[in-house]
Amino acid sequence: MDVVATSDSGFHLIDYLTEIDRLVVVDSILTGKVSPGTLYVLRSSDMKSAFGPSPHYVGPLGTLNLASELLLNVPKDLIILAVEAADCLTLGGAMDDAVKSTVELVAELVAEIALLGEPAGTHHDEDSGDGFGRAIATVTARWGAKRLVVI
Repeated sequence: MDVVATSDSGFHLIDYLTEIDRLVVVDSILTGKVSPGTLYVLRSSDMKSAFGPSPHYVGPLGTLNLASELLLNVPKDLIILAVEAADCLTLGGAMDDAVKSTVELVAELVAEIALLGEPAGTHHDEDSGDGFGRAIATVTARWGAKRLVVI
């Protein structure tokens, strides 16, 4: 497993997204629908790509779609772990306590995902064949179902 921390976005991500079987993206999100620190878990089959008004707004799915159209070897499985933020507008300062409490949960889930075999399916039900449902169950048993929103 390789860990890459980057502020790159859009087409600049292509070099990171090729020649790998599974991609796990960890980021924050602000929906206002759940408590800060709640972890959303999504797989590529659960998402639709929305293109922005210019190439500067292309997200991971759009970038993967382009790389695939260019016949590049892209991941068979994309997993996004998005932590509900308390505030996405204030720069600097301490991390919100509820968000900070999710760091270990995210690390544990990433570790469980790293133990999975080759991606067999792209949905997180028990029949996907790649153990993703088991990884979610293992982490949920330790942290509680209220801390994760599996989509």
